[in-house]
Amino acid sequence: VVVGDDKQLPPTSFFDRIFEGDSEEEEEFQAADLESVLGLCAAQGVPSRMLRWHYRSRHHTLIAISNREFYESQLFIAPSPQNDDERMGLRFHHVADGIFERGGSRCNRPEARAVAQAVMGHAREFPEMSLGVGAFSVAQRDAILNELEKLRREDPSYEQFFSAGGPEPFFVKNLETIQGDERDVVFISVGYGRDASSYMAMSFGPVSAEGGE
Repeated sequence: VVVGDDKQLPPTSFFDRIFEGDSEEEEEFQAADLESVLGLCAAQGVPSRMLRWHYRSRHHTLIAISNREFYESQLFIAPSPQNDDERMGLRFHHVADGIFERGGSRCNRPEARAVAQAVMGHAREFPEMSLGVGAFSVAQRDAILNELEKLRREDPSYEQFFSAGGPEPFFVKNLETIQGDERDVVFISVGYGRDASSYMAMSFGPVSAEGGE
């Protein structure tokens, strides 16, 4: 039995160099041309069946968009009993002054500052709730970490929140490494947007690749 999801980010190219320059091993292990065991099974015509019950999200809005746009509304989703709680579910926060530095650092510094400020606000108001930050790119992740370090130096009174261990410590990760992490609250920084000349490049890093839904 092989379980997987082709609507998730495909495996990264981190291990590609293992096979570089070793033609004998490449010929012997032809499956290396495929991205995953799931892709190998699909290519061989192995019968498939979709698992249709979704149970992981505490609020239905966390999966509703994916269900509609990518899973053709085939998932069974139980409505959340806390439907009217504004602290639950998916919310969008627009950073009006955000600018993506397309030809330079390839990050959105105003958005990184907004995320860092939101992290400090969370540490101040909800220290009992675990928090994680996901960024669409490594550059945006690093920008958030830099902005957060400045704020933490200015006000070190919340260091216990950031240094606390336990099963769900605070993190800032890029998309390729965040999959599988669960926290009470997760901030997602898209980063991509219009540049200083108001040009919007339709390129969004890993999610632009096949399987990046």
